[in-house]
Amino acid sequence: MQNYLIPSEISWLSFNNCILDEAEDLNNAVYDRIKFLAIHSSNLDEFFRVKINKLLKKKTKKSSDLLENVLNEVNLQQNRFGKIWSYSILTELALNDIIYYEYQELLPEHLNEIEYYFKSIILSYIQVVYITLNQPKTYFLNNRSLYFLVKLKDSKGNYNFVYLNIPSDKLDRFKQLQSIENIHYIISIDTIIRKCLSLIFPSDKIISCNAIKLNRDENYLIEDENTGDLIAKIEAKVEERKRGSATRFLYDSNMDADSFSICKKAFKLYKSEMIKGGSHHNFFDLFRFPNPVTPKLQGAYYPNLPHLPFENNKSIFDVINKKNQLLHFPYQSYYYVLQFFNQAGINKNVTEIKITLYRISSQSLIANALISAAKNGKKVTVFVEVKARFDEHNNLYWSKEMKKAGIKIIQSLPNLKVHAKAAMITMKDKYGNKKNYGYLSTGNFNESTANIYSDFGFFTAETAYTNDLKKIFSFLKTKKKTTEPKHILAAGFNMKEKILELIDTEIKNKKAGKSASVFLKVNGLDEKDIIDKLIEASRADVEVTLIVRGICTLLPGIKKISQNIKIYRIVDMFLEHSRIYKFANNGQEKIYLSSADMLSRNLNRRIEVAFPLYDERHIEEINKIIQLQLEDNTKRRIVNIQGSNELENKDNENPRRAQTETYNWIADANRIS
Repeated sequence: MQNYLIPSEISWLSFNNCILDEAEDLNNAVYDRIKFLAIHSSNLDEFFRVKINKLLKKKTKKSSDLLENVLNEVNLQQNRFGKIWSYSILTELALNDIIYYEYQELLPEHLNEIEYYFKSIILSYIQVVYITLNQPKTYFLNNRSLYFLVKLKDSKGNYNFVYLNIPSDKLDRFKQLQSIENIHYIISIDTIIRKCLSLIFPSDKIISCNAIKLNRDENYLIEDENTGDLIAKIEAKVEERKRGSATRFLYDSNMDADSFSICKKAFKLYKSEMIKGGSHHNFFDLFRFPNPVTPKLQGAYYPNLPHLPFENNKSIFDVINKKNQLLHFPYQSYYYVLQFFNQAGINKNVTEIKITLYRISSQSLIANALISAAKNGKKVTVFVEVKARFDEHNNLYWSKEMKKAGIKIIQSLPNLKVHAKAAMITMKDKYGNKKNYGYLSTGNFNESTANIYSDFGFFTAETAYTNDLKKIFSFLKTKKKTTEPKHILAAGFNMKEKILELIDTEIKNKKAGKSASVFLKVNGLDEKDIIDKLIEASRADVEVTLIVRGICTLLPGIKKISQNIKIYRIVDMFLEHSRIYKFANNGQEKIYLSSADMLSRNLNRRIEVAFPLYDERHIEEINKIIQLQLEDNTKRRIVNIQGSNELENKDNENPRRAQTETYNWIADANRIS
């Protein structure tokens, strides 16, 4: 029997290869293509900080073979990345009078400019460390930071090795130089330092200068979350992460054998951790690559659209009272979510606000609205997940700021992460009766990412939802489960079991000759019980359609196993982040929107929510979005039986692009209304 699973690491790399497709696509504006290179680099960097260490630590043949396959695929993608950057992006920039200095001779005007910038600015941050292996000394490279290893020859003919930092954490990585005859010039601080090395080592001959960078393992395990000060343990682990074990040492492919050996010994590396790279690393800095001709060379601008029911109304709560409201981000403005909390903070009838926060913006308007609400006398309770990876520091900071304002802060449950995105506002009506208003979302309470992540936001005053929200917030406060939610599915309560039941219903309906199908749109799929149930559905001839952006360990189209399963990926200008679960249910379809992926961590080790849609107009909206995504022949990839991606592009005369069509559909609905 053919294996129907693919390793999660290989599946994730397959997804990241889609990012390179977009970077290579000449139909995309060149600065959008640069952005996709930045995304690919950022993703790969995180991959080596989070996912690779378990393979490095395992010594079995299976893990060694997988590690070899992973590193081979990474190497292929890095080579592809380099070709796209050097032979496509830079060529197109040059054709548009933008020159990126890399290996070219600098014009005399620019030599003076960079020398002045180097002496006055860059040198303020340069730290030089001489490597002397015959003396006991610890040489340490900061995680993700950039360095040069420089080989020197002194006046006596002796060779010395030093490493020095490239201060991209302190200065803009790319500097725009003076334009000459309408031609624009950009240079990296890496190249400036290379050009000015003789100013650092005036008495030595520079033999070589090679870019190096170290990734460290940033996973951490708190062995006992049930005793002691959990927050103190998290803070300690975040600090410890800065000194994690090496997972990838990137070095310039031109590095000579002596320099390679010095790096291996000085930084205590294993050969398996040392990976050839280019002369520049950290291409995620391309997010801030200057565009001297803005807005030329950038993609189309899609301003946030209004949600008409919320326009021209003094009170957002009056609108929600009349009808549930469903918003589509980033097509529609996130302003209404901010308005929800801002109005709550100043409304004299609001008595209480409860909210879960997973990833908070560094300049969070929502956190500030909650602080204002507390200062205005509202009772505010905020659950902050301080174990949200890479956002621990930010979340801890806002926890402290909100606590100072009198907000009740609940931080992290032992052995669980709270990934749900939910809020509830309690208000008294004119008779003194309490009325609850709920907000449920597929995305974080983060106004920054709301502009680039596609998500749904749902406002409601219906007790079917708010009564269930009360149960969830009660659990977060007391850590005691009472009765299960009746309408909302909640991981930690009943989500996984209910999803399995819903798929079972489709299997039974199919066997009874009734209409049956399963549609799941998620960011990841690896949960064993869910995969087994989907395979059972496929074997029962239930049509299973999956749109999975990232990791998907299930392989489709395998005879007698997954032959009725189709899997797609969509990679486009906005990050596909929303989750949709849809079940045919013999013509009475059930649709849920959710914060949860079909990953083991989401369904077994987190608190998540999935909320049903009952309003016909909302069901129609979600079905329209599903239809647009399944008809996309421009950005939708078919995942094949090997787990690779195939762009459809069958009908070039009639290109369909789900994200632009979704935007236009919402805009048209506004005009019709």
